[in-house]
Amino acid sequence: MRAKRAKSYRKAMQFYQQAFGFREPYQILVSPDFILAGVSRQIPVKARLEEAVQGQAKFLVTHCGISELLKSTSDFRSQAITVSKEFEKRRCPHQEPIPGLDCVREIMGEENKNNYCVAVQDDDLRAKLRAVPGVPILHVKQSVVVLERKSQVAKDASRQIEKDKLGLSELERSMLRAVKKQANEAKNEKRKKKKKNAGPKGPNPLSIKKAAKKPQVVKATKSSQEKSASSVPATAPAVATSGTKRPRPEGDASVPAKKAAAVSGDAAATEEGAKHKRKRNRSAKNRGTTNDSAAASQVPPS
Repeated sequence: MRAKRAKSYRKAMQFYQQAFGFREPYQILVSPDFILAGVSRQIPVKARLEEAVQGQAKFLVTHCGISELLKSTSDFRSQAITVSKEFEKRRCPHQEPIPGLDCVREIMGEENKNNYCVAVQDDDLRAKLRAVPGVPILHVKQSVVVLERKSQVAKDASRQIEKDKLGLSELERSMLRAVKKQANEAKNEKRKKKKKNAGPKGPNPLSIKKAAKKPQVVKATKSSQEKSASSVPATAPAVATSGTKRPRPEGDASVPAKKAAAVSGDAAATEEGAKHKRKRNRSAKNRGTTNDSAAASQVPPS
């Protein structure tokens, strides 16, 4: 086998290993028509199949396939039966033998759970197997065993498997749902505890207009009136205390005269105060002159 072809086959089998879990020795399910094709072209079937999968292999043939070779009318019938005897027998669920290709199709199913490689010559069966993800298909072309390229179904299935590996598993999803449910229940309980009993709500205090303040009127008591009257000098007329209004009697003409007398009394009081101030100044001046003369008399003559 050429190095370039061997390299491409090796990469293809690595893809099946990583994406679908294929392991050596690879299990190759061989159909009866593939055995006849290999024998007719004088191909060592087992050696060429191992070269195609680039590894050790285990060869399987079904009971239905063997019965089909026994009933075959081909010139290479005896050689094909001899080769099939070297393969391991794969049990199939058929009590009565059916065509070998139909038996292979039923064994493969829709998922290839057993990770089989399939060696088959029939074009229709190969087309059906390409729709099953993860099935390496081999066939004889002229005198060479060929491994087909990866199908688009296999590529899509491998991408989905990678996504599932990177994401959460079903068990992890169920655990996450349970944790979220518990968290939501705890949050709802806290909200219920914080919720107050609904009752009539008052108006917004910021939207209420403040009431205007009334002026405070201080009422004078009897004792305060007596104190204020005693503090006023005898010369001055009695003045009404703050906060009280004395009603003026009708026809009272003595009020202006009382005001004039109060003014004249104030003037007399200020004039008397000025006299006392001048007298104090003269006495202070006289004391200063006497002190100066006493100091001069005490100084000894030079």
